Amino acid sequence: MTPTQTLTLSEAGYVLDRSTTTLNKAVDTGVIRARQRKVGKAVQRVVGPAELRFLRLADELNKDLTPAGRRRLYEALRKLSSNTHTVKWGKLDLDLARIDSDLEVRLARLEHIRNWIDRRDDQAEALIRETEIPAHLVAALAREQSVEEILRDFPSLSKPQVEAAIEYAKAYPKRGRPYAPRSLKHTLSEMADLGVFDGDDRPEEAAPRAIP
Repeated sequence: MTPTQTLTLSEAGYVLDRSTTTLNKAVDTGVIRARQRKVGKAVQRVVGPAELRFLRLADELNKDLTPAGRRRLYEALRKLSSNTHTVKWGKLDLDLARIDSDLEVRLARLEHIRNWIDRRDDQAEALIRETEIPAHLVAALAREQSVEEILRDFPSLSKPQVEAAIEYAKAYPKRGRPYAPRSLKHTLSEMADLGVFDGDDRPEEAAPRAIP
C-alpha cells in the first residue's frame, strides 16, 4: 500500500477482517482518524496505511496498551513512512514487517477479486466480468447455497468467478434491497424433491446468461 493510497471503510474492513460498523465506531470515538472523499453526491470515509497498521498492531498488543499508549502508538505510526518497518514505542522498537506482509497479502487479494468484477458508473449493478450476472446476486445465494449448487444454477460461471463474487460482496456490500438467498431454480428443485409437483410442471427460470 503506497503512502497516498486510501481505502473506504468497507474495503479496510475486508483487509482487516472487521465489520464496517466496527471501523465506523473507531472513527466516531476517535480511535483512528478518517479523511473524507466525495463521490458524486455521497461522502465516503477513507483511511490509509497508518490506520491499517495501527488497528492490526493494536489487536496484538491489546492487553498491553493503555488509552494513552494507544494514542502515542497511533501518532507514531501516522508519522512513519510506509517503507519503514520498525516503529519506536517508548523504549521498544516494534517490528512491523510481519504485519505489513500480511496487509500486502490481503490488499493483493482485494485487487484480485476486483479484477473479476466489472463495475462502471453507467451500470446499476456490479457484474461478474464478461457476464450479465450481478456479483451481489451470486453472493446472496452463497448465504444458503454451496458453491456447487450455485454453479448448477449458473452453469456458465466458473468456480473462481463464484468465489470472487462472494468475496467482492464482503468488501463492497450491496446497497438497497438485498437479493434473496436462494435462486428460483434451486427452490423449485427442492419443491420437486419434496413431491410438491412433478418436475415437468416446473416453470422455467429466466436466469441471466453469460455474454458470448
